[in-house]
Amino acid sequence: MLEEVKDYLRVDGSDDDSQVKGLISAADIYLENAGAVKDYDNNLYKLAVKILVTHWYENRLPVGEVTEEMAFSLRHILLQLKYCYGGDET
Repeated sequence: MLEEVKDYLRVDGSDDDSQVKGLISAADIYLENAGAVKDYDNNLYKLAVKILVTHWYENRLPVGEVTEEMAFSLRHILLQLKYCYGGDET
């Protein structure tokens, strides 16, 4: 999947491999939390991973700068973390 995502991102070389792998893993978790079954044989699932990774990869900002679009994504990630990992327990 790494090479497919790098091709989709138009990334050459291996400098960002660690970061892209981490984003792929995060996308898998995000999609599973959203109710999708991890299935790299499913082209729709792979496209969803590529879209998420591309968004996160291309919208990296220095710490402290949170755009409205980034806040929207982060809000959804936090909701999944809260409800899927017991973050709402006190």
